[in-house]
Amino acid sequence: MRCLLDTTMRDLTDRYEKYAVYLPSLQQHYAEFATKDRGDVRQGRIPRNFRPNDLDFLSPDSRLWSCKYALYSSGQFEKAFVTTDDMVINRKREGVIVVGDSGGYQLGSGAIKSKREKEAIYRYAESPQDFYANWFMTGYRERVLNWLDAYTDYAMTLDLPLWASTEAKPTSTSPIRNLSIKQLIDLSVDNLRYFQENRARNFSGEGTKFLNVIQDIEQVGAGDLWYDAVKDFEFEGWAFGGRSSLLRNMLRRLRTMLDEDKLKRTEVIHLLAKSPPIQSVIYTAIQQAVSKAADRPIRFTYDSSSPHRASGMSRAIYHKPDLTSDLRSWRMPSRQIPQNMQVARGNVRVDLPEFSPLSRIFNVNHIVFHKQANRFGRVDNLGEHLMTNHNIYTFHATALEACDLVFGAKPDGSRVPLVLQELVSFVNVFFENGGSEQLISDNAKLLDVFDPPPKP
Repeated sequence: MRCLLDTTMRDLTDRYEKYAVYLPSLQQHYAEFATKDRGDVRQGRIPRNFRPNDLDFLSPDSRLWSCKYALYSSGQFEKAFVTTDDMVINRKREGVIVVGDSGGYQLGSGAIKSKREKEAIYRYAESPQDFYANWFMTGYRERVLNWLDAYTDYAMTLDLPLWASTEAKPTSTSPIRNLSIKQLIDLSVDNLRYFQENRARNFSGEGTKFLNVIQDIEQVGAGDLWYDAVKDFEFEGWAFGGRSSLLRNMLRRLRTMLDEDKLKRTEVIHLLAKSPPIQSVIYTAIQQAVSKAADRPIRFTYDSSSPHRASGMSRAIYHKPDLTSDLRSWRMPSRQIPQNMQVARGNVRVDLPEFSPLSRIFNVNHIVFHKQANRFGRVDNLGEHLMTNHNIYTFHATALEACDLVFGAKPDGSRVPLVLQELVSFVNVFFENGGSEQLISDNAKLLDVFDPPPKP
């Protein structure tokens, strides 16, 4: 068995110093698993030099790899204060940045974890007037605020997403499906007031820093209505959700925010549900241009749950793409692992990709387990979490490689698609020259590559 990764190479944190940061959207079952004892995760077939807490990539003590950034959602929890162990709750706070999601998606989709809150919220789902009048009594936002203050370093404010409204998605089963766009905006503004007035009240003023959420949908004018309603609340940053994070929309909004001096307190701007590697370059270019225009450093972050979805739903692992001048190569390829008795018994050896830190001590034969309940050779919990760890590392490694090719000490334009290089140049010109609509119009074909116009 090969040795573990060299300790000088395994921490990726500092490599993000000048780049937009990818945040894996961490799932609770993984975070809890990384705190278990070795004997509690599987009987047999575990290499001796592996401990479950090596899966804790937020810790510098991991013998696999580490990167001290993650996104964690309060929507996964039922209570404000957690009594179980997990790698986020137990982390050493110094140097680690956890961005908290407020659970707006769970509220919009109806995937609410707390039975009590779910019952209270759905009680008024059929009557917009009753929902509007009784929202503050459901307990949802109180729990969310306390959870975010307790466990995160930055966090989204609690929005009621526009996409859940009947006006945007009439077939939704969401508890807020009957609310109008105006009602969703008004309740989100009320949440902002509540967060502003009650933040850190249970933590002696040492709670989290908040990112004011911006939403948009296809309906003309909805994004402007939302922005005008929330823009005067002063927090430590902004988060772009829904269609507000589409490239044209984001560029226009950031230019407006600069012109209206709405970035004077901004430390972080987050883009929801985005993945490497193309976005890694785009967001780094915007981070650099906006920081220059604002004359202060502003960090951009972006997240996705793809590493978890691939391992948990598809039993697939990601491979690092061979980044070339062909834009089609700038995608994250994944492949399902073989699940059969030949692999489970080790009769056919299947290796993990060599770039993966896990490949130093694991192969696919360790992931596909054969024991009693898994007698047909299937991925068990340990196998799934090993795959997730590999996938998260692959996303980080690809994001960093992409940014190195464009912005690093030794950039290599021969491996960067010309159209992506042109977009980076456009972003710089856009913010240096006032960000006019004429610039967007003149570069419509370029923007269409990364931001296709809606179908008629």
